[in-house]
Amino acid sequence: MDKIQEEFIELLKKNTPTQTHLATELSDLLGLSIDSIYRRFRGQTSISLAETVKICKHYGIPLDSLSENNSSSVNFQINKLSNDPSTFRSYLNGLLGGIQGANAFEERKMIYAAEDLPVFYHFFLPNLARFKSAYWTKSIMNLPEVQLQKVEDIESPEEWKEISTNIGREFLNLPSVEIWTEDTLKSTLQQIKFYWEAGFFGEKQTALDIIQDVKILIQCVQRQAEMGKKIHPAKMQVTSTNYKLYISDLMIGNNTVSLQTNENKSTYIGYNTFNYMITKNTFFNENVDKWLNNFIGKSTLVSQVAEKQRNQFFKKQGQTIEELNQFIQNDFLI
Repeated sequence: MDKIQEEFIELLKKNTPTQTHLATELSDLLGLSIDSIYRRFRGQTSISLAETVKICKHYGIPLDSLSENNSSSVNFQINKLSNDPSTFRSYLNGLLGGIQGANAFEERKMIYAAEDLPVFYHFFLPNLARFKSAYWTKSIMNLPEVQLQKVEDIESPEEWKEISTNIGREFLNLPSVEIWTEDTLKSTLQQIKFYWEAGFFGEKQTALDIIQDVKILIQCVQRQAEMGKKIHPAKMQVTSTNYKLYISDLMIGNNTVSLQTNENKSTYIGYNTFNYMITKNTFFNENVDKWLNNFIGKSTLVSQVAEKQRNQFFKKQGQTIEELNQFIQNDFLI
């Protein structure tokens, strides 16, 4: 039991920012004196089951973390999305909390294998952000109150917009490695086309404005790759945050994100269109790292190098966007 408690304390330290005064936090959380907390750190007093559960819930640590060498069973945390708008707020807060937690560490990075356009980019450009919010709430979450509304009529709550702004800010501060394929943008363009053909736009210009935002975003990503630094898509302001882009000819299969700091790792696996599940399981994270490194090894680095391949890739992406733009320009609104 002493060894288990010692391992739990070490795991807890790995999952909290280095500047956090853990003893003070736990004292407030558990309603215990600082001296009582340090006795638990030293193993002189046992941590009760109730205290363990409370700590794990507060720091988002799965209770099975101490058995994380078990290679046949891995626990994930999930977002319980439903047709209740509050669950989407929880989803956004989960995204924000994850990258805020990573940014609290000096050494950190995100590796994003992008089957679809990385979710964080959706929050910068207003027309694209509004469309994605409408698509998620209308088609995926199936909120009853928006089913008869056009995209122009669907308003996101102000708190969603505030959280989204914070997500964008934190994302720009998080060094990232992204792996794209020729199909990464495909699902976003298909969603716009489907909404157009289904008559979910009230005005043609709305759809065209969304496509224009996608153009701006792709130009921003190309510029990021050229400079090796992240750029604010709406303001085109260059940051000091490192950025690498790899282009792969292989199919990714699903959105996979490895969030790494000098103290811990987390893996995010995409499911149900835009939702995700998270694990800190060491065995699983090591296997994901091997998969990602293998994928990177078979991909082409186009950040600050491989200018020809980079330009060819983004030229093709631009042509695909323009084809959809012309399709809607020449079509009639239902």
